[in-house]
Amino acid sequence: MLLIDKIAYENRLIELSPGVKSIFYLCLLALCFLAAPIIQVVISVIVGAVTVYVAKVKVKRYLKWLLVPAPFLVISILTILFSISSNSNGFIFDISVFHHFIGITESSLHLGVRLFFRSASCVICTYFFILTVPFHQLLLVMKKAHLPALLIELTMLMYRFIFIFAEEFLIIKRAQDMRFGFKGIRNSYQSLGVLIKILFFQTFDRFNKMILSLEMKFFEGDFPL
Repeated sequence: MLLIDKIAYENRLIELSPGVKSIFYLCLLALCFLAAPIIQVVISVIVGAVTVYVAKVKVKRYLKWLLVPAPFLVISILTILFSISSNSNGFIFDISVFHHFIGITESSLHLGVRLFFRSASCVICTYFFILTVPFHQLLLVMKKAHLPALLIELTMLMYRFIFIFAEEFLIIKRAQDMRFGFKGIRNSYQSLGVLIKILFFQTFDRFNKMILSLEMKFFEGDFPL
């Protein structure tokens, strides 16, 4: 069981209706999209503190989890902040490169700031949801919302294969570490290539075994939900 999944099953709000938590989460997302940056900051601080308490996680670990989507957020903001033009008019900061100017305009800075606070607050609210709603409760919510059965089944299968992928990765990685496979840059690249190759074949092998086991149980194409 993944650590995040384990925390979701042991959080302080486990007895609360998943429907209530889902509605609360959607309302928070709507508020984060529509509110001003100062309101988004307040929501982030409050929801973050509540998540740490409810999920019973350490602040340091929680902050590390928040850094996971940070590279994607930074790349998105940088593409919005910087513009390229043949003249420097309108830039509040610019750099000349090959007779062109790369810089930041007042409007792009304003948009980048709004995007940062909006994205950060939505991520924090999402962490609250995934750390307080176990996967089986999420499936119940999806079913009560009358979402297509195919979508629910695909979600369940994707969730299952996350565990398969993570389990196989840890087994292979542990075996390579015991043989000092990641000692040195050259060995690290070779071990990484072998890991990806074996992981690809092992995942497909586990998938075939799962299909075989379902056929032995007279699987007819529909999972009971």
